[in-house]
Amino acid sequence: MIEILKRLILEFQNRNLEHIACRELVFPVLDGKATVITGMRRTGKTSFCYRKMLELTAGGLNRNQILYLNFEDDRLTPFKLENCQSILDAYYSLYPDNRQKECYFFFDEIQNVEGWEHFVRRLIDTTDIHVILTGSSSKMLATEMESTMRGRSISKEVLPFSFVEFLKYHHVFETIPEHLSDDDIAHLRHEMDRYFHIGGFPEIYKYPDLAARIEILQEYSDLVVLKDVIERHDVSNVTALRLLMKAVCQSDARKFSVTGFWKVLTNGMQVRCSKNDLFDFMNYLEEACIVYRTYLLSDSEKAKLVNPAKVYLVDVGLVRAMAEDPEANKGWLLENLVYLHLRRQKYTLNYINTSDGKEVDFHAFNKITRDKKLVQVSWSVADPETRKREIESLVKAGKKLGIRRRHLITWDEEGTAEDGVQIIPIWKYLIEPCP
Repeated sequence: MIEILKRLILEFQNRNLEHIACRELVFPVLDGKATVITGMRRTGKTSFCYRKMLELTAGGLNRNQILYLNFEDDRLTPFKLENCQSILDAYYSLYPDNRQKECYFFFDEIQNVEGWEHFVRRLIDTTDIHVILTGSSSKMLATEMESTMRGRSISKEVLPFSFVEFLKYHHVFETIPEHLSDDDIAHLRHEMDRYFHIGGFPEIYKYPDLAARIEILQEYSDLVVLKDVIERHDVSNVTALRLLMKAVCQSDARKFSVTGFWKVLTNGMQVRCSKNDLFDFMNYLEEACIVYRTYLLSDSEKAKLVNPAKVYLVDVGLVRAMAEDPEANKGWLLENLVYLHLRRQKYTLNYINTSDGKEVDFHAFNKITRDKKLVQVSWSVADPETRKREIESLVKAGKKLGIRRRHLITWDEEGTAEDGVQIIPIWKYLIEPCP
C-alpha cells in the first residue's frame, strides 16, 4: 500500500491544477479545525480545492507541502482505517523535511473509509497539518464529524453555479455594476433566461448542443443514484428508487407526500416496496445533495412530521433534463431558483400555512445575521386575483410573525405593493448580495 500511495502522491505533484476562477465561495481554513467541503458530485468541489492549492503556492507554500488523495481511486480499493498511517509513512518518506513544516492534506470522498474520522482527529491533534475533506454525502460527513470531532470542523457547501457566477463565467460581468444601465438590464434579462434553461453545472457550458447537455445531466443523476445511494446504502429495490427520483422531478414544488407516492407505486404501478424503504430512499437522496426538503414552520415536531415536505433539486438544469415537460412547471423552477439562492445565503428555510388555507413559500431565518424575511414566488402577478392572493398571504403571515421584510419574486415584474411588499424580478433578486 505504501508504494501505491507514493505513486499517487507523486502523480498529484505533476498534475495541472485546473480551477474555475469565477466562484464566489470563500474557502475556510482555521487552525485546529478540519475543513469539510460537501456537495453533489460534479458541482466543482475538487476545482474549489485546486483554487485553494494555487492560492497557497502563490503565497509561498511549496507544492510538495500539499497532499491530495481521492479515495474513489480504484488503486486505493479496499482502503481501511489501519491503512491510514501508511499515508503519513508514504508522504514523509518522499518529503522527510516536511515533518516540521506546515502542510495541507486534501482527502476526497474519505467517507468511503470506515472510521476515517479517528485518523483525521489524530492529524489535527498531533501534527501541523491542515486537513481538508470533500465528500458527496452531507449527512455521513456531518454526523461523523459531530460525533468524533466535537466542534473541530468547519463546513462549506458547494452548489452548482449561482446566477452571479454564471455571469462571471460567461464574461457578461466581472462585477455587477452598482447602477444598472438599460443595456445592463437587457443583458441580465437575456442571461437570466439562459441560466433558467441551462442551470449551474460548470461542465455543460462546454457543450452548445441541447441534447448533449441533457444527456450529461441525466448521467449526473444516474451517477449520484448509483454511487451515493444504491452502492453506499446497498439498495436492492432499484426500480422503486428510480421511480421515486422521477416523481420528485415531476413534482411542482407543492408538498410531496412519500406516503401518497407509496400508494401510487404499490396500487397503481404494482411495484412492491415498503413505505419505510421509500422514506429511507428520500433520506438517501437528500444525503447525496441532489434533493432538498423544507418543512412546515411549527413549534410542534409532530406537525412538521405529519405535514408533507416541499421538495427542491440541486439545479434547475437538472430538473429540466429529468422532467417530461419542464415548461409546464415553470413556476416550480422559479421557486427552485429562489430556494437555492436563499440556501446559498445560509438561511434556514420553512414554509408557512396560514389560517385561511393559503401558503407562504419561504420563512427565511439567518442564524448568523438574525435576519428574518418572508418570500413568496409567483411566475406572474399580472392577474389581479393572483396578485391579491400572493400579497395577502405574505401580509397575513408577516403580521402574525412580526416580520416586516416581505418579498414577492416574479419572472419579470417589479414594484412595491400594499403593506410594503416588495415585488422583485428574479434577474434582480439573484444578483443582490447576501445580507
